[in-house]
This record gives sequence, C-alpha cells and structure tokens, in this order.
Amino acid sequence: MTKEQQQATITKKPKGLSVHLYAVLFGGLKLIGRLPYPVINFLGTAIGKLLYLVKSRRKIVLANLAYCFPQMAEEERAKLCKDHFKSLGIGFIELCAAWYKPFKDLEKYHEVRGLEHYEKAKQSGQGILFLGYHITSLELAGALMAKYLDFAAFYRPNKNPALDYHIQKGRNNRTQTLGRNDIRTIGKWLKAGKSIWFMPDQDMGTKSTVFAPFYGKPMATLNSPIRIAKIGNAKVLPVSYHKENGKMIIEVLPEIQFSGDDLADCTLMNQVLEESINKGPEQYYWVHRRFKTLPEGMDSIYK
Repeated sequence: MTKEQQQATITKKPKGLSVHLYAVLFGGLKLIGRLPYPVINFLGTAIGKLLYLVKSRRKIVLANLAYCFPQMAEEERAKLCKDHFKSLGIGFIELCAAWYKPFKDLEKYHEVRGLEHYEKAKQSGQGILFLGYHITSLELAGALMAKYLDFAAFYRPNKNPALDYHIQKGRNNRTQTLGRNDIRTIGKWLKAGKSIWFMPDQDMGTKSTVFAPFYGKPMATLNSPIRIAKIGNAKVLPVSYHKENGKMIIEVLPEIQFSGDDLADCTLMNQVLEESINKGPEQYYWVHRRFKTLPEGMDSIYK
C-alpha cells in the first residue's frame, strides 16, 4: 500500500451519529494528550489502581508471573503485579500523548540508543525487520521510534468504522500503518528495501509456532519472523523499549541472524525478549493470556 493509498483510506470518514460521538471522545483525548507529562502520569496511576481491582485481569497477571518467575517470593510477585497495573494505567493515558502531544514536548522524556546498528543495516540496501514486543506504553514507544526509524507497522482494522477512523487518524500522526498482516505482503515490502515493525510475542495457538524456552518454561513462539526474514531477504534488528527514571528508552539492538533451525531461532528471539523485559519487568504486557497454548499434557495456568 502506498502512502497515498493509505491516506485515502484514512480520509474516508464514515457517517452516522456514532461518528459525532467518537469525535467528541477523541477530542477529549486530544486535550488530555496536551496536558503536562507529570499530570498524565498522575491520571494514569489513578486509572491503574482502579484496573488492579478487576479480579479476573489481576489473576491473569499473577498466573503469568508465577509461570515465568516461580523462584520469586509471592510478596515480590504481588508487588510486581501492582506495579504492572500502575504502568498499564499510565500507558492508557500516554496513548493520548503519543497521538496528539507535539514532539518537542516529549523530547526531554525519552532517549534513543543504538542508532548505529540501524544506520549500518540501512547501508546494505536490504529491508529491515524490527523485532518488537508488547509493553504497557506501546503507543508511546511506537510514536517515538517513528521519529528516528523509518518503518511501517501493521494495524488490524476495528470492526466499528467510526472508531477505526479515529484510531487510524491518531496513529498516522506519527507512524505509517499497513492493513494486511500476512507473510506475502510483508515479504514484498521488505524486498523493496523497506522496513517493518513486527511484534510476534502473543499466543497465536499451535499454527506456525514452536515451543521454545522463555524464562526456562515452554512458550508457543511464532516462527514467522524466520520465514519473513528469509522471504524478504531482510536484516533483523531487535528493538528494546522501556521506562527508566521517567524516560522512555528506545534502543536498537545489534543485528541477529537466523540459522534456519526453528527451535534454535525461536530460542534466540525469546532470549532477546527476556533481556528486554528484564530492563523493566512491570512494563511488559502481562495482562495478556500469553500462555494459553502449552505442550500437550500440561495443565492450564489460568484456573
């Protein structure tokens, strides 16, 4: 999809009463996004405390933490769970800043590292597959990355056309989105020397997955990045992002190379993911039922 085609789809404004209601809602979000950053943190923390009270979600987070960190004391996991919901609430409010706050107002709240790895990969003329993952402040991380890295990200259209219009409009203030998320589309994009930001760290069942170790436990890990890199003849650069002393740290990591062995390559991806999570473990998206799919014979951790 060309940039012109992309803009054409975004500007096809849907009609109906819901359009006006969402216009009011997103107008409010735009105002919130322009608030001073300390106020955004305060509001987000308050929302996080409320989210913590939702028992069903809290149980998922605690189950994920117990699966990955069985050696951690229960009290420590409980604190990590509370910190996660605080981070989750802040991430919700930061979405407004990611879409609507002028970039100059975000400059002192972020830092970028490892751009030399990106520049080196660009010199090859090949496409670049940026390997990412889901965190609570993902929208902000993506908006900041887009200032320094040239890439497209995939977007799954919302079923509500009015809501979808405003989401695409907000995201496209900073990043370029592509509608189709399939290997053939990605391969063509990369072969043309372009870049993709791809996050393969969600549970997609048993299709195209390998049970590779993650914190020493089996995790259904997508092997699609391996196939994508091969089809698109692409460089593979992991990207790490986390909050540190009030700043979002974006770091382009050194290139990794796949061997063609699915288990070995998926293990490598999980090792890189672990190292990134460890920089801010409360910020990983633990609220997702990441371990729904387990090897045959293993009991569900979500009881």
